[in-house]
Amino acid sequence: MKQYSVTAMTVLAVLACTHGYAQTNTMPLPEVSSQNKEISYVAPSITGGVQASTDTKLTPVLQIKPAKKGETVMPVEESSQPVRIDADKMYYNGTTGKVWAKGTVEVERGTQQLLTPKVEGNVQTQRYESKEGYHFLEEQGLKKDLQGAFISYNASNGQAQTKDVFGYADPYWVKAKTAEFDGTHGHIEKGWITTKHAIAFKGAPDYRVEGDSIDIYPEDKAIIHNAALYIKNTKILSLKRYKVSLRKDKKGQLNVFSIIPRPSYNSTDGFVLRGNIEYPLSNTSDVFLGYTVGSKVGFKPSFGYEKSLPWGEAILAYTRESSTLNAEKVWVEKKPELSIDTHAYHIGHSPLTIRGGLSMGRWYEGDIKGSHHKVYGEVSHDPWHVLPSTDVTAFVGYQRDYYGYNGLTRTMPYWGIGAKTTINDRVKAWAGYHQNNTSETLDSPYSFDKVDVKHDFYYGVSVQATKLDRFSINVQQDLLTHQLRYVDISWHRDLHSFEGSLTYRTKQKKWEYTLVAKDF
Repeated sequence: MKQYSVTAMTVLAVLACTHGYAQTNTMPLPEVSSQNKEISYVAPSITGGVQASTDTKLTPVLQIKPAKKGETVMPVEESSQPVRIDADKMYYNGTTGKVWAKGTVEVERGTQQLLTPKVEGNVQTQRYESKEGYHFLEEQGLKKDLQGAFISYNASNGQAQTKDVFGYADPYWVKAKTAEFDGTHGHIEKGWITTKHAIAFKGAPDYRVEGDSIDIYPEDKAIIHNAALYIKNTKILSLKRYKVSLRKDKKGQLNVFSIIPRPSYNSTDGFVLRGNIEYPLSNTSDVFLGYTVGSKVGFKPSFGYEKSLPWGEAILAYTRESSTLNAEKVWVEKKPELSIDTHAYHIGHSPLTIRGGLSMGRWYEGDIKGSHHKVYGEVSHDPWHVLPSTDVTAFVGYQRDYYGYNGLTRTMPYWGIGAKTTINDRVKAWAGYHQNNTSETLDSPYSFDKVDVKHDFYYGVSVQATKLDRFSINVQQDLLTHQLRYVDISWHRDLHSFEGSLTYRTKQKKWEYTLVAKDF
């Protein structure tokens, strides 16, 4: 499941745990096989007949048969995977289509598993339900681990209902009194969400976002009504409505907890709080307020108007943004700036993706100020799985900037490639190269978007020394000058919902320490 919000995760998790089971029961007759025998028996279609069975396995007619030696097996799509039901007792009526399983019931489909004392359904109406509680697992609980008091699913129209849901649905922990999905739209009553590291061993989570009701529009957005932010059991913030994007192409930027003032401490910036609040004006537009407040950086607000387009996103905003140049943080004010960016789209049925955008506004950085226009386009692709534990990603793009401050036009073709690998359970490594083709004389007059290393070769390794301690080394080299720019050695310590790191920057000969909320 992608990085969705509480709303999508709760309803779609419920849908996932029943979807395959109900869909495959569209055949008029299931297949009943003996628990202790390899022989299968397909019940004959007898008008008015009733079949009863105490066998413990019930499988729809569609089966995956083992391949014979030397025979090629075509991969089976998840939608075609069969459902298998184990139970102490079973009953099936060939006339009415009614089927039930009772006792220690296990419903399996692919990597999904539903455990419940009793399942009732009908292969003709395609409605199935469990009234005595259920436990749903996906990938043995690594992706989903949910429990509830009741679940009902109609395979003919995709409707689903559940009650008293609680558990883990990657990447969030969720809880809801009731949840419904009508096939296109979801609705939750009395629910909350928190991140996986905020769940306490006892008592309330470290923090959570609650909502009286939540409306879900899959792959688009979710709106939380009467949203409230809690730290433990203390409410610290409330909003009438809070919008969360669910667009999959924005998954790298998606965080349902943007509403939370996210704390961190850095030896350069001091104690910092960051947050973002969105207020929906319509189904496709909202206004937002973002902020950074730091003991050393002061108050850096951002606010503006955002419009969701069918093919992208448009933002008109006043912002204050930071970047790093030569290991030093620099800030620029954009007041205002209009930016339009497309979603990432696959080229045909290929793994290649394309995206682009443009922006125009006024930039202020100390005494340097003036208009700024930018246009860019980029082609990338889905990760290449060159080895079972190694992913490779490459990209190529073109960017053109115009700076009104000095009338300069910067053209910058760029490309890069990166790889990351898991050597074993404790050791991970990465390497990559990023090249920006622009000259020193034609680079930006602003430190904010000046290219730090134009021929950037980087690599590193991390070692999980203990359950709570990880050590890493990051190296960055300029292949144009063959100069080592950065060699950073870090110690990372797991502090439950926070993570601390102590870094020695060998080239700059200075120490840095950071404390951040782990899930942000």
